[in-house]
Amino acid sequence: MPPIFDEIVHKALSSDLRRGILLSLSKKEKYLSEIALEIKRKPQSVDFHLSLLQEIGLVESEWREGKKYYFLKDRRIIDFLKRGKAVPADFRPKPPHEIVLDMWEDMKKRLDRIEERLKKLER
Repeated sequence: MPPIFDEIVHKALSSDLRRGILLSLSKKEKYLSEIALEIKRKPQSVDFHLSLLQEIGLVESEWREGKKYYFLKDRRIIDFLKRGKAVPADFRPKPPHEIVLDMWEDMKKRLDRIEERLKKLER
């Protein structure tokens, strides 16, 4: 993975507010106002930083019962925060060309299955 991604992750984790968000989510999944209350920051600020953490793949969210819950994509990021370990490769998203290649492979498999079904129907 390019060093630029490592730099982005390290910059993202250099923020006390973002580290606070991640540590808060290490306890359990929460919605925006719960996180803001726990880390004593305005919801607007927390929302901005959550979006950044989602964009780089450290946090995910899910709508339930009218609330958007946030949770860690992988708890190993807490090891990084607490012990200074290297960022796991799982946190590094694939480059766009690999995503397209994966999608193409998936489409080929699906089309092959459809073709097999059609052949069975013709028999």
